[in-house]
Amino acid sequence: WVDTDVKQGETSDAYLIGFYDKKALALSHKGDKTVNFTIEVDPTGNGDWMEYLVCPVKSGEQFTYQFPESFQARWIRFSSDTAVKATAWLDYK
Repeated sequence: WVDTDVKQGETSDAYLIGFYDKKALALSHKGDKTVNFTIEVDPTGNGDWMEYLVCPVKSGEQFTYQFPESFQARWIRFSSDTAVKATAWLDYK
């Protein structure tokens, strides 16, 4: 998502996150209240989605997260508890 109009509860496309050493995430939105983003991961690559983290992001702020070295998943996706214009930015190295 990059300034994407996100519908409440609808998941993003799945993004490949496996096989990278360093992974980071930044979440932000253009709403006027706190938005809870849910991060789901698929550790097997077989559609076995599970909740990894729920991140409350206040209006005008950015949530950043560095995935630990022990983090293992093939795919990642996002959803929001509010209809909002949102950005979920993944940085891989």
